[in-house]
Amino acid sequence: MRFKHTLAGACATAVAALIVPLAATPAAAAVPTTGDSVEATDFSFSGSFEIGWRADKLDPVKITIRDQATDGYAVGARLVTGGTSGKITWRMRTIPSGQDTASWTTYAAPGGWISYAYFEVCKVKVSNGAVSYCHTTRVMNNPISDEDNVPFPG
Repeated sequence: MRFKHTLAGACATAVAALIVPLAATPAAAAVPTTGDSVEATDFSFSGSFEIGWRADKLDPVKITIRDQATDGYAVGARLVTGGTSGKITWRMRTIPSGQDTASWTTYAAPGGWISYAYFEVCKVKVSNGAVSYCHTTRVMNNPISDEDNVPFPG
């Protein structure tokens, strides 16, 4: 009987040794996030966006767009970023035909520091893919300090 009590005590001590450090560990720091939305002046389409900022990429990038009109146009959204890699206009994502809402979660890693980002929500002619016009969100600046990302002059 003495062996059972010793084994149970040893197991309890081992489990406590594992649980106590886990409970004392601070939660991981949250990723700084910015977001915006835009709606057409005629209320025919809209989009909402959220960006998780990291030192060298945007992750996650959440995109939701809505087409509220049956007018022969699709609705698309594209991300525009600027930073050490220059201005990049990312691929346009469009709502599939016959669907009124679509959402994506993705990321953007252009390489290097990203200073700002914004989205364009556009009307796209279904017959030829031509962009008719776009509405733009506000420019969202990187909330992370770039003090450590400035290249050394010289």
